[in-house]
Amino acid sequence: GWKELQAGICRIMQDYCGDPKSEETLKMGLTWLEIIRESEGAQVSARNPHELARTLECFSRLTVGELIIHASLARNASNTILGFNRLDYPEKNLPEWDKFITARLENGSVHIGELPFNYWHKPNCTSPSAVPRCVVTLK
Repeated sequence: GWKELQAGICRIMQDYCGDPKSEETLKMGLTWLEIIRESEGAQVSARNPHELARTLECFSRLTVGELIIHASLARNASNTILGFNRLDYPEKNLPEWDKFITARLENGSVHIGELPFNYWHKPNCTSPSAVPRCVVTLK
């Protein structure tokens, strides 16, 4: 049921995307999320509207977990301000990594981008609707 699916997602995120991180554990986390989506996700069912809502939340959490792991893989540096520690990138607070990593899902593909820490102070970023124009790079 949805409770088991939720517990599995939580455990994967805790074990493979928790602190400290490394490329190896993050990639294993992505693999496990894919496995859980294909196995438990394909068999979960709902007996009532409450369980249906919880089940849909689980699928949303699976997607968000994947986005978090992709963004974590894209940050190739540790940062004390963000509380982000990579074992494979132990240098902390490198100036070239003073930025946020963004992740978005578009047509089933994850797109990684960047925003400077102070993006709201940049020109053309005076309103929340203007923020997407401030994306520095998209890969």
